[in-house]
Amino acid sequence: MSRKAFKGRDEHIGHERVLAPLYRAAENDGLHHAYLLEGPSGVGKRQVADLLALTVNCTADKLSARPCGRCNTCRTIRDGTHPDVVVLEPDPKKASASIPVDAVREVIRQAGYHRYGARRRVVIVDPAEAMAEPAANALLKTLEEPPAGTGFFLVTHNAQALLPTIRSRCQRVRLGAVPTSAIVRWLEARKTDDAEVLAQLALGCPGRALELSGKGLAARAKLRSQLFEVLNGPIDDVFGFSQALCKGARVDYGRKVDALLHLVEDLLRDVVVIGAGGDAGLLNADADQDVRGMARRLYPDGVLRCAEAIQDARDQLAVYVSGRLVVDGLLCRIRHALGR
Repeated sequence: MSRKAFKGRDEHIGHERVLAPLYRAAENDGLHHAYLLEGPSGVGKRQVADLLALTVNCTADKLSARPCGRCNTCRTIRDGTHPDVVVLEPDPKKASASIPVDAVREVIRQAGYHRYGARRRVVIVDPAEAMAEPAANALLKTLEEPPAGTGFFLVTHNAQALLPTIRSRCQRVRLGAVPTSAIVRWLEARKTDDAEVLAQLALGCPGRALELSGKGLAARAKLRSQLFEVLNGPIDDVFGFSQALCKGARVDYGRKVDALLHLVEDLLRDVVVIGAGGDAGLLNADADQDVRGMARRLYPDGVLRCAEAIQDARDQLAVYVSGRLVVDGLLCRIRHALGR
C-alpha cells in the first residue's frame, strides 16, 4: 500500500476485540516476546503483524496516533528497508516453498546484535509452517530465551503443522472469519466493484475478496467453465487441462493450482447447501444448473470423498509433488465420485 493511502489501524478489518489489547501493549512496549497469529488465508494475519511492528516502533508523540505512517521509522519499515524488522518467508523465485534453516540461523545471529535504533526488533515468520523441522528447531532455542528487545510474530493458517514446542512458546491469537456485511462495507469504501459478490465469495477473508476483485471474477468464471468441461468430458481432457494449468515452474503455476483448489471447495460448499436443503446463498449462483447437477451426483457420500481428495492434494503440494500429478489425481478422483 502506498504511503498516501496509509490509514494506520483502519487498514485492518474485523477482530477489534482480539486486537485491541495487542495494540495497547504495542503502544506501551508491553508485547509478549512471541505471538502465533492463526486464521484462514486472507483473513489479515500478516497485516496485523505488520501493523504491530509499526505501532511498537513508530516515533509519533501521541500513542493513539501510532503508527503514523509519516515518520522515518514507519516509512522504512513499510518499504522493507528497516534493519530491525526482519521477515522470514520462502523465496518466491525458488521452486521450494520452505524457509531454510540457514535463513533462520542468520536471523538468530542478527537478533544477538544491538538494535540499530528501533525500540523493538521484530521478526515476522510467514508462513510459519514453511519452516521444516530443522529450521523450526533452530528457532525454538531463541523462542525459549529471546534476546532483550526482540519479538516474534509467527503467521500461520495451519497451526497443527507446527511443532508442539513452537506452539507452546507463543501466545496464540486466533483471527476468525469477518462478517460478510463488514466486508461489503469495507469494499464499498474502497470503491470496489461487485462488492456484495466478492464479499460472499470471500467466506470471511477480506484478502480473498481483494484477490478476486478487478479481473479476478472473470478469471474464476473461466476456470470454473473449464473445470466443468473437464469433469464432464473424456478422460484425456483431464491431462490436457493439468498440463496447461501447471505449465512452467512451481513459482509460475502455484497460484493457479491454489485457485483451482479454492474453486472446488466453493463448489462442494454449494453442493452441501443444496443437498441439505439449506437457504444460504450459493457461491456459484450464476452456474446454478451445473452446481445442482453436481449435488445430485455427489451428495452426501461423494462430498466427503472429494473433500479428502482436496486435502490430499494440498498435502502432496506441501512436499513438492509435481503440480500436474496433483491436479491429475484430484480431478480423476472427483470424476470417479461423480460416476464418470
